[in-house]
This record gives sequence, structure tokens and C-alpha cells, in this order.
Amino acid sequence: MGNWISSELHDLTPENMSLLLEHKIPAIRVQDFVDRKVCDVVASRLLEMRFANYDHLKDIPVHQIGLCHNQWAHDDKSIYFGKCEEAKRIVDEIYHELNIDPVQMVIQSIRDNGGRQVSVFHEDGFGEYFAGAFRSFKGHGKLHADHAPSHISTPWSVTKISKQLTWNIYYCAESDSGELVIYDTIHTRENDKLKVEGDYYFPYEVLEREDCVRIIPKVGDLIIFNTQNFHEILGTPDGNRISQTSFIGLREDGSLGLWS
Repeated sequence: MGNWISSELHDLTPENMSLLLEHKIPAIRVQDFVDRKVCDVVASRLLEMRFANYDHLKDIPVHQIGLCHNQWAHDDKSIYFGKCEEAKRIVDEIYHELNIDPVQMVIQSIRDNGGRQVSVFHEDGFGEYFAGAFRSFKGHGKLHADHAPSHISTPWSVTKISKQLTWNIYYCAESDSGELVIYDTIHTRENDKLKVEGDYYFPYEVLEREDCVRIIPKVGDLIIFNTQNFHEILGTPDGNRISQTSFIGLREDGSLGLWS
């Protein structure tokens, strides 16, 4: 008996946000969240830019524009927060004269349609986190799960969460590759012991069942899923798969917080 009550992608509603947080549905999809013409402009700008590596991970086929908290989570907090303003400036430049702010659009949509209070995370003494990095996948993002309290030993605001989701808006996508595969197996302290030593991913033996959903990204769509479910990203070696994204954490008071 699996955890999911349905293997379909669902609309953004208060009930479905609660079901997603409780691992009862695989994902939420909002089609055409960003207008296709805007996506085309953003994509053309992104393809001209240089994406940085994730230096803290070995052999992961993903590159970024913006800032990745995981990369600096074990350093002094001033290092990460010292990079936030520049990351925000770069993202603002990507959307120059387009009159949209997708991070705020996601926040407003979750408030209006998902019935949850939501904001960007704040760290006492340092300020607001960055949210909304761009990520480009070429190869295989191997089987893994994301949960800040499990993976980060240093205390941050984001390590006080109980549940973790992510959102992605897709600007470049191929029709026949780059699938997001989400499995109906939840990451736990017990199965964390199976993680490949010194790396970010897990063997497929960690999966409790074969049940999964395969999502082929579509340009302009917003996808929200629970990152504590094991998941992988299949490769796009001959094309481009670029999304804007951040994590979403469930705070103790029931509100949600964003960070990248």
C-alpha cells in the first residue's frame, strides 16, 4: 500500500497543498503560469549567460545562476548572505523590462489559491534569504531527496522546518527528454543510511515500491512537489532544460518560507 491517494498532477488548492505536504499526492501543476512570449525572451537571455557549477557536489550535471544555500550552509552565515544582493541583482536583470517577478507571483499564487501564508525566509541578524535560482540540467540528476534539517548540521532558520517542497517554472524544455521522476517513497533517517558515501545520491534499493510519476516539463508551467519524496531528473544531453526554482519549507506556525 503506497502513500499516494492519486498518481495524477493536481491543481493548486488549499486541500491539495495539505495533501502534498503530507505525501498524499505527487505534485501540483499550474499550466501556463508564465506567458509563453515572456518565457521565450527569458530563455534567450539565459542561453547567452554563463551558468556556474555546484562545487560542493561531485559530478552532478546541473549548473546555476543565482545562489545555492546548500553550497554555503556549512560556512559562516555571513558568506551566504554576503552573496544574496548580487544574486538578486542578476535575476532582476534577466527580467529587465518584462514587468514580472516570478518569485512574488509564486508567493501570491500560493496565498490566493493554496490558502497558505508564505514569504521568503529571514535569518535574524542577517536578513532575507535569496529565492529564485535558475538551474540548467544536461545529464542525469541521480536519485535523491532534499530536506534541510536532515542534510545541514549548522542551525539556520531553514533547518527548523518540518516539511520541504520545491517549485519550478520552466523556461527551456524538450518534448522528449528531461523528465522529472518522483517516487512514492519518503526519505527518512533510517533510509538515509543507504546514501552513497561522500555523494548526494541513493541507490535504487532505497525505493520501497516502484510507484512513480514521470513529468515532462513544459515551458511556462509551474510544478510544485515534495522534495522529501525521492526523485531524479533524466538527462537532456542534446537540448536545454532550464527552470527557476526555490525550496519551500513548512514552519512551526504552519506558514511557508522560500529560499534557494
